[in-house]
Amino acid sequence: MPESRPPATYVSDLRPNRVATLEATVEHVDAVREVEVKAGVTKRVRHAKLRDGTGEIDLVLWGDEVDLVAGGEKVRVVEGWVKDYKGRLQISLGRTGSLVRLDGKS
Repeated sequence: MPESRPPATYVSDLRPNRVATLEATVEHVDAVREVEVKAGVTKRVRHAKLRDGTGEIDLVLWGDEVDLVAGGEKVRVVEGWVKDYKGRLQISLGRTGSLVRLDGKS
């Protein structure tokens, strides 16, 4: 039986308010920050830049997700949530998404 692969989706295909699966390289990763999400409640957040042959998009990681990627890794975001934030597209794992490292790094 052939290996199962997700459908090919590229950064240039992404549209806001949709779920998407894509493969890209982590161009760089920003430092972890603490942000207040509700009065008195803070969460860790980290931004990373993903790039494929068609463009780039910001990846936003929350809470325990902040340690999932490092610069230079190739990753697959599975069922990530795409949104428009201040005129720029960004993708996060949302409620149902996941992130898979494709280059064997653990």
